[in-house]
Amino acid sequence: MKKFILILLTCFFFGNVFPQEKDSIIEKKEISYDQSSGLSPIEFDQEKIEAYKTQKEFDYLQNTENESWWTRFKKWLNAKYQQFMNWLFGDYEPNSVLALIISIVPFILLLVLLGLVAWLFSRLNPGGRMLQQPKTSDVFLTEEEELVKKEDLPKLIKKAVNNGEFRLAVRYYYLDELRKLDELRLIDYKFQKTNKDYSEEIEDYVIGKHFYEISKLYEFIWYGSFQVSEADYRKIEKNFQSMDNSLNSFGHE
Repeated sequence: MKKFILILLTCFFFGNVFPQEKDSIIEKKEISYDQSSGLSPIEFDQEKIEAYKTQKEFDYLQNTENESWWTRFKKWLNAKYQQFMNWLFGDYEPNSVLALIISIVPFILLLVLLGLVAWLFSRLNPGGRMLQQPKTSDVFLTEEEELVKKEDLPKLIKKAVNNGEFRLAVRYYYLDELRKLDELRLIDYKFQKTNKDYSEEIEDYVIGKHFYEISKLYEFIWYGSFQVSEADYRKIEKNFQSMDNSLNSFGHE
């Protein structure tokens, strides 16, 4: 086995040292001339050459092409792409199919980029938003504003009293008075306003006095977490009824 390997190595070595003879059939090419004798060099007229140099049409050295930013960008992009391909494949020369695929990769990437831009534009649609009619904003109302603006407060008062929730009934009663004051344009109801702000807005002395009294009761009971019994509620209710009577009188003036 060792002798066989030695013979193979010897053949391989000497086969490279003594290459085969080249084919003896070699096509010989000769250069033929139309004329080989009586030739003389061509002489150029230096005066005409100098005259041509002074003409603007033949001034090729000064005529430079101004490249646009788009041309410079395409050259830069192509250079970066060639650098990437050289980094990816090195000196490897792809076959025709692979070369075709590589050549169309930039166009595929460009189409993908344009598609992404179009998709983002359709999602954001800034032009449509500017041209379309402005939508009515959805106003977020607090719990108090919901009660004042939308709920049937007299019904809630009655329900709270029937359930023995007298402290809650006082809250509904007070909010109902705020709504009545706003409807009569005695105050401009805003959630962020304080009871003191409302008192300063009420110009009628009698109504302002009643409002001041019920405001003290409401603040003490609701914000002070005061527990209200049914007997307490009936006493407090009289103050609200006095307030209602003043508002009814004002509304019929």
